Amino acid sequence: MSDADQRHIVVIGAGISGLAAAWRLLGRWPDAAITVLEGQPEVGGKLRGGQIAGVQVDLGAESLLARRPEGLALMREAGLAEHIVHPNKVSASIYSRGEMHQMPPRTLMGVPSDPATLKGLLNDSELQRVEQETEHLQTGSHGDDISIGDFVSQRLGRAVVDRLIEPLLGGVYAGHADNISTAAALPPLAAAYRDGESVLAVAARPCPVRRRPTSLSRLSLLA
Repeated sequence: MSDADQRHIVVIGAGISGLAAAWRLLGRWPDAAITVLEGQPEVGGKLRGGQIAGVQVDLGAESLLARRPEGLALMREAGLAEHIVHPNKVSASIYSRGEMHQMPPRTLMGVPSDPATLKGLLNDSELQRVEQETEHLQTGSHGDDISIGDFVSQRLGRAVVDRLIEPLLGGVYAGHADNISTAAALPPLAAAYRDGESVLAVAARPCPVRRRPTSLSRLSLLA
């Protein structure tokens, strides 16, 4: 391909989406000329370093779930593996019914793996509903989708959605559990919906016996 025939691609916006698009385009067409246009003085969009009260900190969504291997793979592919660090060992807490409760261990975006870990956060009737999941197993149609809120409510009861899943999904996906696709956000749960498998079992499967208090990895963006 001559210089005159060289493919020239323009990406509008140098936020994380624009930069990721440019990276993928470069991988597909290594000889292409790729121009990224950005109206702000810095690239990265919401992901950047900054100062708060004189302290250099990461700004924006600087963390990602280690359960999503494609995010970690992209970082390594871009040569950023040495900058990936785990967050401090501080457990998350849930404020519910006027009290602070430690985030139950071994959960999949709030979906519990063991009803016993929910004692105190849920009342007796709500806990009993979780323990009765096997009475509510249903097999969905192949290709069908369902919202995370509706699916978990059917299996474990509404309290699990309101007091565990909603606080997490609201922050991660900026939406409500009743409006978030299970297939798009939590593919393992989508498989459980299709196959009639226990969501408690699905939540327990990817969790090792010992693990960090959070399932996050972080790419430090500090200069």
